[in-house]
Amino acid sequence: MNTTREEALAQLLAHYEEPYVCAQRGDVGGPLAATAFMHLVSDKKLLGLAAVGETESDDFVYLFSVDELTEELFDRCYTHALDDGLGRVDPNPNHSFSMISLFFLCDAITPEAAAKVKKTKFRKDYAKPEAGWAELRLAAVETGGAARLSNPMGKTLLGIYKNSVQ
Repeated sequence: MNTTREEALAQLLAHYEEPYVCAQRGDVGGPLAATAFMHLVSDKKLLGLAAVGETESDDFVYLFSVDELTEELFDRCYTHALDDGLGRVDPNPNHSFSMISLFFLCDAITPEAAAKVKKTKFRKDYAKPEAGWAELRLAAVETGGAARLSNPMGKTLLGIYKNSVQ
């Protein structure tokens, strides 16, 4: 399948449309093509029966569109998205988890950048009185090629790409 980065971006944004809040090109800049943020609040249940409070979770998705993903560009985008995503986490006592998801749509990926995508991990555990954890999901796809890479947590992003981009 030969999909352009613009087509892939549009189809991914359609996937993230609800319940995410999406911002596209006009609201973001540089290689960051779009963002999609979601905050969920649900009942916390004791033994699956009685509601005993609320639990909160977040997913902060950063969609990057680049001609060629290099190691330097990866580092710059990673640092920006991680700093921004961690700044959005509210580790209050009801906080369960937050995912920071970086998705690179590329025409080409250098071998050095591919190695970084596969090995980059991040996790932060919050201690009392704060609660929960934050973790990084990471994926890179050559939209016109065969390369589809992720870190261990990012495999779900590749599944989203496979199901969304046609």
